[in-house]
Amino acid sequence: MKQLLALTASALLASTVLAGAPATAQVAEDQGGAHTIVVPKDKSAAFRLDYPASEIVVAQPETLSLVATTDRSFYVRGKALGVTNILIYDAEHRLAQVVDVRVGYDVDSLQADLATALPGEKITAANFAGGILLTGEVSTSNVALRAESIAEHYAPKQVESELSVRAAQQVQVDVRILEVSHSAEKDLGLDLNVSTIGGFHFSTGTGLASGLTPRGVLGFGGTVGHFTIDATLNALESKGAIRTLARPNLLAMSGQEASFLAGGEFPYPIPNGQNGVTIDFRQFGVKLNVTPVVEDNGQIQLKVAPEVSQLDPQDGVSIQGFQVPALTIRRASTMVELRDGESFAIAGLFQRGYSNTINQIPWASDVPVLGALFRSADWKRN
Repeated sequence: MKQLLALTASALLASTVLAGAPATAQVAEDQGGAHTIVVPKDKSAAFRLDYPASEIVVAQPETLSLVATTDRSFYVRGKALGVTNILIYDAEHRLAQVVDVRVGYDVDSLQADLATALPGEKITAANFAGGILLTGEVSTSNVALRAESIAEHYAPKQVESELSVRAAQQVQVDVRILEVSHSAEKDLGLDLNVSTIGGFHFSTGTGLASGLTPRGVLGFGGTVGHFTIDATLNALESKGAIRTLARPNLLAMSGQEASFLAGGEFPYPIPNGQNGVTIDFRQFGVKLNVTPVVEDNGQIQLKVAPEVSQLDPQDGVSIQGFQVPALTIRRASTMVELRDGESFAIAGLFQRGYSNTINQIPWASDVPVLGALFRSADWKRN
């Protein structure tokens, strides 16, 4: 028997049926009489024909290797994931059979591991679209997650699950979001105006350094010789505590994510071509993602990811004339295990801010004691 490995175009023709196939390969026949063999990667499968063959051609030898043992038998070995075909010529060098071969994952071994690890569960694994497809019905969502985890060992990041849960479990998560803001501000300034009849005028400015309206104003004035003096003392002190309470109740299927947002969205431009701009939106505010998983013992494994963000115009950027603010973000992520009705709290998403502004007259404000008359100070703590 002659063996030839070459790139050859495939054609589906009527052919003689393969006599047999071992358990390591899956043979499927379509309505046109063509055959498809599924061979696991890095494994071999032996086949026997019911007629003598003179030549066997493998279309893509980098995907599949073939070794002939007799003129009626051969075995193939999967080298790389993909699809190819085998062309078999009879003793008279006529094309007798075209066999499509798909090199996939070892789903037979995966099926055996699933049966061992999850007895009694109806799970079917099959090669599908370059990965592994899990189908069937399982008892709990935790079983479905375990089946996906086992399949990931065979096909990392190539597992698609269509497993359904017979008794789907829902988890209600009662969320309490408490935001407390404390602020304190003090602003003190002295406005001084001195003028003479001859036209001399001196002024330190008006208002507070913060630009806010003062709560207390004290004015006095008089005449000293040829000088007219008017002075105004402005004072402001404010304190505040703001409490915002959100009480969302999230309902999620076991294993599925639920989310909550108390905030808004701000637009920002995305350059599109030389002169084009596309407007997109980004969320900010108090955001929470929770993923509950009900375990077999009744406990609830809860993945919690809170995030607090606010606009920061000072660190923003300008894009093609658009002022885009930055975001100040505080986030956390944790995994906890609770029983039905239990509670837990996350704290520490804390931010402290302090600012101090002084408006003053150069040199005059540096004079001891009297320098305070020539400056206005403002400080604010959040």
